[in-house]
Amino acid sequence: MPAAKRRRNPLLKDFVRTRSGAMRALLQTVEKVLDHDVNILLLGESGSGKDHLAEAIHACGRRRERPFVRIDCASIPPELFESELFGYEKGTFTDAQSRKLGRLELVQGGTVYFDDIAALAPNLQAKLLRAIQEKRFTRLGGNQGVDFDARVITSAADAASLRRDLLYRVNVVTLAVPSLRERAEDVPQLARSFLARRKRGIDPGAMTILQQHHWPGNVRELRNVIDRAVLVEETDVITPQSLPPLDADLAATAARQLWTIDQLEARYIREILRQTRGNYSKAAGILGINRKTLLEKRRKYGIE
Repeated sequence: MPAAKRRRNPLLKDFVRTRSGAMRALLQTVEKVLDHDVNILLLGESGSGKDHLAEAIHACGRRRERPFVRIDCASIPPELFESELFGYEKGTFTDAQSRKLGRLELVQGGTVYFDDIAALAPNLQAKLLRAIQEKRFTRLGGNQGVDFDARVITSAADAASLRRDLLYRVNVVTLAVPSLRERAEDVPQLARSFLARRKRGIDPGAMTILQQHHWPGNVRELRNVIDRAVLVEETDVITPQSLPPLDADLAATAARQLWTIDQLEARYIREILRQTRGNYSKAAGILGINRKTLLEKRRKYGIE
């Protein structure tokens, strides 16, 4: 599929409109590997968009008509991981009243995505390595091998907890997904994209607040903030008053960005007004100034 046509896939839209040089470089690599069945390791912080990118790679590659199976390695109890992955035969254990197909069997022809693979215990990593390496496994309680054909994508915050032999097998291509603070220029586009799906807009004051936040929770945090604001805001336009508190790390952020006293004061006044939902009398009381002074500062700093 030509790159231009492939990029119209909605799963890739939030990526291809990026203004970040790091993201553009990553997408250039993605384009090169989409139609090649090399194993891919996605590295990046929690919430940075690894899951979304894994789905996009599948949806835009040659296996897009086949299943995409996501396996959350951190949420499956270790004692159940093998049965979930490989399946089991009838009578393998007390509750095994019929054969169950494992996820590797269900993903035939498609893409299997191991999210947070580093969360697996070393013994389970070894069993997974063998299956990936041989493209073959055996159901629990069975003695007949089952071949599986699937692209393998894995993700991790870092690769330090992976067995070295497994790491060598899964990272034929490594894609480092930058955190949102490393591509802060993408915040407006991402926010508008999330809002467009909800048929909402955003005013400049609210967008300024989003752009100034550090986003420790990355894209996931931004999406959650937008979802919360949509629920709170009664109009079709998100305002500063509909955003949740975002300034718990105000002092650290100010020190990092070297804000002036006026910038800090404007930011703090804007936050208090947001928390009081625009009640100037209440905000003035919290700030320790009278309402007239607050209105003067509002005009001075251009606070909407």
